[in-house]
Parts: sequence; C-alpha cells; structure tokens
Amino acid sequence: MSAFLGPIHSLMYSRIITMQQVINALAELSKAEGWNANVDNYVIQEFPPIEEVVDLSNIHASLFGMVDGAEKRFACIVSAIAKENSDRLEKIKATVKSAGESMKIEGVKSTEEACARLQEILLDGMPCDRASMVNQYADGSCEIIRTMDLHSSYFEEAGLDGDLYYQLLKSFVTGLFADSEVKISGDVMHTIAIGM
Repeated sequence: MSAFLGPIHSLMYSRIITMQQVINALAELSKAEGWNANVDNYVIQEFPPIEEVVDLSNIHASLFGMVDGAEKRFACIVSAIAKENSDRLEKIKATVKSAGESMKIEGVKSTEEACARLQEILLDGMPCDRASMVNQYADGSCEIIRTMDLHSSYFEEAGLDGDLYYQLLKSFVTGLFADSEVKISGDVMHTIAIGM
C-alpha cells in the first residue's frame, strides 16, 4: 500500500469524478423531465483536490471507499429513475451517451492509444483488482478484456438487472468516441474491441 499520493491515485480520483459527472447528468435528466425520482442524494457538484478528500494515513482504503460510493450512487440513481418505469431507459442511455460525448476522446492516432485513453477514463475497481487486460493484435485492433465483473452486483443490489450497467457503459464509450475514426464493438461486459 502507498504511503503517499502518486499518479495512480490521481488517476483513480479522476475516474471517480468522471463517473460522478455521469451521475449528475442523470440527475439533471430526471429534473428536466419532471420525474418524481429523489435524485439529490446522488449528486456531488464540487470536487476538491485529492489531498483534501483522501485519508493520507490509509490511501488505498480511502480510494476504495470512494470507488464503492460512486458505483453505488450510479446504480441507485438509475434505479430511482427507471425501476418503476422502464420506458425511461432509452432516455437514460441517451443521456449517458451524451455525457460521454461531452468528454470526447479526440486526436487518437492508433487503437493502442484509444485503448490507453479509454482505460484512463473507465472506473473498473482498484488497480490491484486487475479487472481488465489489453490485447493488441497484428491487424492493428485492440481489445480490453474484462477478467472479472465488478459492476453488476451494484445494479442487482439496487433492484436492477446487472446487464444494464454494461448497456449504459456501451452508450458512454460510444459517446466518448463519437465523430472519430475509432470503432467500438464487443459485448462490453467481457470485451471492448477497438478498431479504426
């Protein structure tokens, strides 16, 4: 375990903030649509510097708690909005895609770079979980392979189908690479294939 903050901790905090921005976008959708979902408890508007939010005497546990909290908030806000009215799922997916578009990954020159940039953004547990690995192929394509599912259980605990997380993730990733040469395929639950 680390005794001081390093680049990996800042990267993790950045990923948590990215997920929170998606959560905030869903809260805005709920309010704009006039849905009577109680979403205010899931919104975080301010993101202080990492030094102010991480317990420096236990960085790993502190970041794990933040990751866990972000995953729970994401599942719970989706549940609060859609659990009683599944007709809202398409608007939720569109909002998640739009959130990705607002964080668009631009200027990518190779699939390897696309893979690396995507992994900088996606919250996939803690680095020690080793929840994914990357394969680069001779044809120039690249694939992120998930070695474990760290997300479905949060959605299931919120009363939703765990596969919904991956449907929303696909929308988000599609938004991240909107209007680019990068092509995304795969089921996203097990693999995210990246081509150009």
